[in-house]
Amino acid sequence: MTLGTGMRANVAGVGSLFVEDDFDVVPDLAELGLPDELPPIRIPAFATLAQHARASALLTKAKQAATWFDGREVQVEDYQLSTADVAAASVALGCSGREFLFLIELAEEAGFVDTTEDDLKPAAGLDDDSDEETVDAWDAALEFVLVESVWWDGELEAGVDPDLGAAGPAMMFGLFLAGESGLPRKELPDLVRSGLTGEDPLTTYDPVPALLDRLGGLGAVEIDDEGIVRLTPLALWAMRERYVALGIDIAVLRPAEQMTAADLLAAGPSLTEEELDTESRNWFALRSPQQAGEELLAATATGDAVDRMFAVHLIKSNGLGTEQLWRSALEMPEMRPYAKVELSDEEPDVAELAWLLTDVLAATGDVEESFSSAVPAGREQEIFDAMWRLPHPEVAEVLAMIGEEHPDKKIAKAARKAAFKARS
Repeated sequence: MTLGTGMRANVAGVGSLFVEDDFDVVPDLAELGLPDELPPIRIPAFATLAQHARASALLTKAKQAATWFDGREVQVEDYQLSTADVAAASVALGCSGREFLFLIELAEEAGFVDTTEDDLKPAAGLDDDSDEETVDAWDAALEFVLVESVWWDGELEAGVDPDLGAAGPAMMFGLFLAGESGLPRKELPDLVRSGLTGEDPLTTYDPVPALLDRLGGLGAVEIDDEGIVRLTPLALWAMRERYVALGIDIAVLRPAEQMTAADLLAAGPSLTEEELDTESRNWFALRSPQQAGEELLAATATGDAVDRMFAVHLIKSNGLGTEQLWRSALEMPEMRPYAKVELSDEEPDVAELAWLLTDVLAATGDVEESFSSAVPAGREQEIFDAMWRLPHPEVAEVLAMIGEEHPDKKIAKAARKAAFKARS
């Protein structure tokens, strides 16, 4: 594990990304080899999400299409409008007949129209929706655009290749993993292709332009001047809701003014370098250097090995490690070894070196390099004797890991014996 590098940029090789569950298309995390926890994200307040949803150009068009029916008698047969009514509506709204039919179906999905077997009219109170109703309508529109809109664009007809229904979700999942870094526009066709099965339809038709156009109009994606595509906060919220419902843990970052040191430590190792720089800079800006250092140290009292190592990284990289701060850390058993390393007049004893090694291996899992660089040749047994006596909650697992992965059979055997003693 490398501190602060994040997981989100790793969206290559997504292959066999989706499985069908009834009519929904969801990511197959087993195929992806992803954990049941993804990096945390920041989401605006719900009222702000509702404002973004109300500003959606595509939803505004869908509402306009719905209100066209107000006070009009239209011919509906088998849920199909007559050619004359479609033509009249298209002229009135300034769009093609195909686009009008798309907007009406979108309006139905969003709850903007009421339909019966032979009647269609705008829903009551169309402009009086609550924040929750507004966001729910936008979310339903997103689902429709992702899974259905490929059939409304290009020359494909519904049913030609049902696998194309995974194109939109595949692209959104990749963009979700990419986070604030986004993805280059030119990489999206390959990302879409990774979610499809069977014969490759992208050899004759690329759904990405139409998807981006629809999603941009909906307010789900943004494309900057350099061609980088990113999800909007509203789309991040919507995708997180779907993945959390599948049992994936995705924490929500608090605003900087509400974020505690523990929040920052918990989020940091999963963030990209850019995200980490932004989050930590905003957090430090609200505190004096002394206060920031003290809060980070205090947070390690209830943290794990990753939290301790990350706290030390933040303290050192931001120039917070004063002698006063490290001397205060001498009073904290878990942080004393780190403090002694930083203080020129203090030397860690064998038990403290064993604690540091246990933390490093627990956090990184890198036995061959970390163990060899930290333990002088010939002192392995001395370190193991110190390790198995530690009150470290992960020491037995770390010793077992050394026993399984160390290339020297003699050292590996000694580690396994120490792991047995730690468990006993």
